[in-house]
Amino acid sequence: MAQDVLSCVISRIGECRSNELVEFMWREHSKYESDFSVLDSLMRAFVNADMGSQALKIWDRMRKVRIRPSLSAVSIFFAPLIRVGDYGSVWKLFRDMIQRGPCPNIFVYNVMILGFCRKGCVRTGESLLFLMRKYGCEPDVIAHNLLISAYCVRGWTSHALNWAHFVAESGCEPSTATFVTIINALCKEGNIVEARKIFEEMQEMGVSPGTVTYNALMDGHVKAREIGNYKYGREDDGNRFLRELSMMALIPDCSISDMSISGLCWAGRLDEALHLLKTMLEKGIPVSIIAINSLICAYSRAGLHEKAFEVYNIMTKFGLTPPVSTSTSLLIGLTKVGKLQIGLDIFTGKMHQNGRT
Repeated sequence: MAQDVLSCVISRIGECRSNELVEFMWREHSKYESDFSVLDSLMRAFVNADMGSQALKIWDRMRKVRIRPSLSAVSIFFAPLIRVGDYGSVWKLFRDMIQRGPCPNIFVYNVMILGFCRKGCVRTGESLLFLMRKYGCEPDVIAHNLLISAYCVRGWTSHALNWAHFVAESGCEPSTATFVTIINALCKEGNIVEARKIFEEMQEMGVSPGTVTYNALMDGHVKAREIGNYKYGREDDGNRFLRELSMMALIPDCSISDMSISGLCWAGRLDEALHLLKTMLEKGIPVSIIAINSLICAYSRAGLHEKAFEVYNIMTKFGLTPPVSTSTSLLIGLTKVGKLQIGLDIFTGKMHQNGRT
């Protein structure tokens, strides 16, 4: 509470007048609290108020009165300094910790790696990872993942792959996030074959893929138009990936189905989307009304109203309830092909079902 109050006051009075507050609190403070308590609260307050230069002055005062700053306070110090680009102060603070304590922990290193990587200084982040070992701090999977993510953001996917192998060889087990980051990057580049290899390596290493991984890989397949019989150029592999998903203990959620079917509709491959819809429903893979609406609307726009009606029948067969928008779209389409009565039956049936007139 004291830190929050101080942060609020400092923000209101501004950096120029904050020195007056510091001197006011320091004057005769020994009557009610320790040197450490006053200076630690002030330093944290300045950090919270984004006044890094003032926080550094408190740090210097702590050293002068021979107080060792708390590691938790210093840990939050680096992020705002990197954010404003005050790299001189960052390295000054880091050297002071190495020489006089408290010794940086894994959290401090990770904050610095993240900050420098976000600023585009990936090589600096990489150097920090090697440096931490020199001072007895072993990098964790988070540190490695930060670098892998930075490589992928910059388009250095080959570096990310090499680093992932380095992580495994160094005895630090990669996490799901490690693989998802690389799979996402490869899929965005259109390198689906390599993404699939990483997916298989992931399972061989005993790392659970998770829904996010499936979504990333499925998204890549859809964007690369590798759903259906185009998969790897072999007809017998047409739905191999979907079969594998259905056999996994983790069944993908509706977002995968929606993304797959909608993606094929956007690509104009409506018959493939219909075949995929049937396959998913037969295998018990969840499909939401969003995917079915996409297919009905796509067939309607293409003037294939009979096909749109076929999709509607599939939807009702599997117990899915169409919304009013779907019924309206079908009514308009069936009217155009001379099947007004069927369209009216669908539409009025839907209205009565919802208690509307």
